[in-house]
Amino acid sequence: MLRTLTLTTTLALATAPALADGHSSTMGYALSADGSSLTVMQSIVAPADATTVMLSTPVRSIAWRPVTGELVGYADGMIVTINPMTGETTDTMASFMDDAMIGDDAVVAFDFNNAIDAVRAVSSMGDNLVYFPTNFGDDKANSVRRFRDMFYAEGDASEGAEPLIFANAYTNAISGIKAGGTFQYALDARANALVSLANNAGTLNTIGLISVDGAPADVLPVGGFDIVSPEEGTDAAYAVLQIDGAMTAGLYSIDLGTGDATLLADLGTADIGSFAVSSGM
Repeated sequence: MLRTLTLTTTLALATAPALADGHSSTMGYALSADGSSLTVMQSIVAPADATTVMLSTPVRSIAWRPVTGELVGYADGMIVTINPMTGETTDTMASFMDDAMIGDDAVVAFDFNNAIDAVRAVSSMGDNLVYFPTNFGDDKANSVRRFRDMFYAEGDASEGAEPLIFANAYTNAISGIKAGGTFQYALDARANALVSLANNAGTLNTIGLISVDGAPADVLPVGGFDIVSPEEGTDAAYAVLQIDGAMTAGLYSIDLGTGDATLLADLGTADIGSFAVSSGM
């Protein structure tokens, strides 16, 4: 089932500075809040030109896998691949370790570490899991495993506070190849901050408050965050954020050094639960 989705664009995206460096070829994927449908933007420069497909299996979060060019979803008790043209999902038959589940009430964030080609699922409840794909090469292949729950580092501005992580993203998401190294960022809706996340260790460190037009933003734990990298060491970060009190979510570019967010488009809907980007195919 394929239908056209009309979005409201508030800025002239073709001239936006954040999109000037060849990112007109960046595609966007927005998962509905209930996980039942996927909206595909052929270019994030023109998010109004999008199509929506219904998914054959609802998923809770999505991630683009740079090495293979697949869209992957985290579903309850399953890791699936998603055909973005048809919405058909395919169960990878991954084994979940006994402690490697995320509760129904948690928001799930999901992104590939392109240095090892494995995908991390973290949640608003502090969960920290990794799915190792079928070709990982050791006894972890095609399994989901739990690592240390997330926490703020000693001396951090949020030390002792419970994190409310709703999105994560890795650098060096280069299409078609693994990266020499990566760095993981995340968004915390309780601290309203861009933070770093130390992979299996679970340690969080605050980078900066999420700010829009120079003012700190109060973000809701919905939407998503992803990075696309045309080459190693060059990263463009994008997020779908909903600001408290706003009726709709916006597409933003994110400054990874400060947390500053620049609005690129009002998406005209609040119905977005996860977001991913990829280099245009």
